[in-house]
Amino acid sequence: MVVHRDITKDDLKDYLHRPVDLFDALCIVAERATEIRDSEEKAFRESQRVVDRKGKKPIICILPKRPRDEASPAPVPAAAARPKRRRPPLPPLSPKPKRVRRPLPPPLREKPPLPAEFYTAIKEMALAKKAVATEAKLVIQKQLTSTDLSSGHNRLSIPFNNIENDFLTEEEKQYLLGHDEKKKKLFLEVEIVQPSLEVETVRFCRWDMPKENGKTSSTYAIRGKWNAIVNNNDLILGMTVQLWCFRVDWELCFALVSVPTNLAD
Repeated sequence: MVVHRDITKDDLKDYLHRPVDLFDALCIVAERATEIRDSEEKAFRESQRVVDRKGKKPIICILPKRPRDEASPAPVPAAAARPKRRRPPLPPLSPKPKRVRRPLPPPLREKPPLPAEFYTAIKEMALAKKAVATEAKLVIQKQLTSTDLSSGHNRLSIPFNNIENDFLTEEEKQYLLGHDEKKKKLFLEVEIVQPSLEVETVRFCRWDMPKENGKTSSTYAIRGKWNAIVNNNDLILGMTVQLWCFRVDWELCFALVSVPTNLAD
């Protein structure tokens, strides 16, 4: 038990030379008394930590708690100091507007012949190779779809059921059914006359896509630089195009014709 003593004159010798009034003197005495009490309590705690010589655990004397009026003020809880801010409720999400697809114009029933300027371009290709060009055949006339113009697909599809004339030899058909060493579909590199009458080299291949009913949907496709052809010739959704086939020195070639709008109407 700690026995508190009275304050003596020696305890205040460092403060006696100060000129203070009665209230300041009382504050100094109270402050000094608190310091003396704290030092005595600390010394008492240390003296009570006695270790038994027989190896027993130390006996620790726990002092009683200070009265509430003498103790330091209790800290203010964080919840009381900083009230939580409630976030305002989020506004209700507006329904996402449905994407409305513009209807495509009706397909063109009339199949116009190959324009004269394409005949001239084909003859120039043959003269450059010192060969003879065969007569052009219409392969397909179709409206361009979103997948035909998608840069991710990069292809013009030629469905089997829309082909107008048989244009491949038996050897070419069998070759397009095969695969290379990496098990990729084989393709033919062919030249194509664009609507701008410029000649580009593309890949011609065959796709076989299985359906849920067990059947297979087959289509030919022009790939390779098809995206460049779309951009260079301003091909747009719903535009009607024709794909013609001809041969120069027995090599397979194509011509892509953009059907004029007045005919499509």
